[in-house]
Amino acid sequence: MGALAEDSVELSRGARALRFVALAVGVALLVAAGMWLKDLFSKPSAPTRQVTKISIIPDTPPPPPPPPKEEKRPEPKETKEVKVEQPKPVEAPPQQAEQLKMEGAAGDGPSPFAAGSVANEYKGGDVGTTVGGAPQVKSNRMQFAFFTSALQRHIQDELARNKDIKQLDYRVPVAIWLARDGSVQRAELAGSTGDDRTDAALTAALAQMRPFREAPPADMPQPVRLRISNRMTG
Repeated sequence: MGALAEDSVELSRGARALRFVALAVGVALLVAAGMWLKDLFSKPSAPTRQVTKISIIPDTPPPPPPPPKEEKRPEPKETKEVKVEQPKPVEAPPQQAEQLKMEGAAGDGPSPFAAGSVANEYKGGDVGTTVGGAPQVKSNRMQFAFFTSALQRHIQDELARNKDIKQLDYRVPVAIWLARDGSVQRAELAGSTGDDRTDAALTAALAQMRPFREAPPADMPQPVRLRISNRMTG
């Protein structure tokens, strides 16, 4: 009995010693692991390498600056043109050419001199010859047409100077009586524009026109009939 008791006591001592050794080994392992982890995380990281980039400047010169922008010019305002229609030239009545006479009988051949006595001096005008009984007549159409064209330009310039007339829209025939010096003695509308105010403004403007620089031909029929118009655009 005593031997058994001693053996159990020795076994319990050996077990305690074994547990103590195992505990000491475990503590040592934990301490070693802690120190290893501490060294691992506290170790400084490797420095980052800096790469220096070198760019080569090209030898070509820089591009020229862009050209300056062209400023947009304002569009010109539309001008309103006063149109005066040219009337047909009035045909002048034919005038018989005056015959030149000489004393005595006329010869047998063709001659510009008629037979008979000279009763008076030459009064002027076109001198014609009688061929087959039909006298040659010189017409004044060119003279009338030239004067009418010049009068149209004068009226167009005068109406263009009137600010009130330039803003109106009209188309109407007119009749104009001229004095010997070219001034307007009388001006009437031969029709109506459809607006009383426009009719009155045109009548007043025609009456206030400056004298024409050329006198009308002495035998030009009057009144001179024209058609004036102004069309607003836009």
